[in-house]
Amino acid sequence: MFDMRRLRLLYELSNRETVTAVAEKFAMSPSGVSQQLAQLQREARVTLFVREGRRLRITDAGRLLVSHTERLLTGLEEAESELAELVGSVTGPVRLSAFPTVARSVVPEAVARCRHRHPDLRIVMDEREAPESMVALRGHDTDLALVYEYDMLPPFDTSGITLTRLVAESLVVALPPDHRVGEEPIELASLAEEPWISAYSDTSGRAALDQACAAAEFAPRVDYASNDYTVIIALVRAGLGVALVPEMALEPGDTDIVVRRLAGDPVTRSISLAARTGTLRNPALRAISASLAAVARERLGRNVRHP
Repeated sequence: MFDMRRLRLLYELSNRETVTAVAEKFAMSPSGVSQQLAQLQREARVTLFVREGRRLRITDAGRLLVSHTERLLTGLEEAESELAELVGSVTGPVRLSAFPTVARSVVPEAVARCRHRHPDLRIVMDEREAPESMVALRGHDTDLALVYEYDMLPPFDTSGITLTRLVAESLVVALPPDHRVGEEPIELASLAEEPWISAYSDTSGRAALDQACAAAEFAPRVDYASNDYTVIIALVRAGLGVALVPEMALEPGDTDIVVRRLAGDPVTRSISLAARTGTLRNPALRAISASLAAVARERLGRNVRHP
């Protein structure tokens, strides 16, 4: 019979990609991890991984074993969740990861409401972008994550993860206060000569902008880059360019910039709650999930100011 600890090391290698990262997760030395993986491979009597430079690449046989390990871990978490459901108490801690926009606009109110109803529930939050949150979920470094996906980009790999869609929001064009534009939705192609302000080039937000502009037959000239939408909107307010921003990134005080919808097919992103499938019946996760869902829908509804 396979050793569950060694199976977990292989599972984490598939998630974190390097022996060093796995070693950090389990407070082990890299050589210790390598020795345990080598022992697992001998027990399996088949090649589970091959060395490529300084990395270990998991083979098809290794991925098969990872898939079975994922199901085992899911089953154990389902048992824990059902026991917690049987007891019925809503207690923590629950580790929540959220990307910056919702961490600022949704999480504080949602957590405060949930703590008011369930004073014994402790919620611990950290900020992570959506891809990082998915890695953290699989690595059991977080329990629940608020993530986003752009509809025009490839979806996440959700094996072992359940996504619950909360809201879908359109991206809108933010323009400087003195920009001369009508009240109607704006054609993206009309902004081809404008300087753009966007997220960094290795983000999904930038990929969505590039794809939308490619569909409008131009490449955006990005003069300023930031992953912080408050910075992006401040740069727009200063007249330094235009930006494509999610509705939820807008604040009630952003009345001094011009905001317009896009004409034609909108660029949209979905905001979802992500959790490991085995934890879905956990009362604590269900309580904070319900609160996050309610506030996210309220926030999006009251945030939109444009035509």
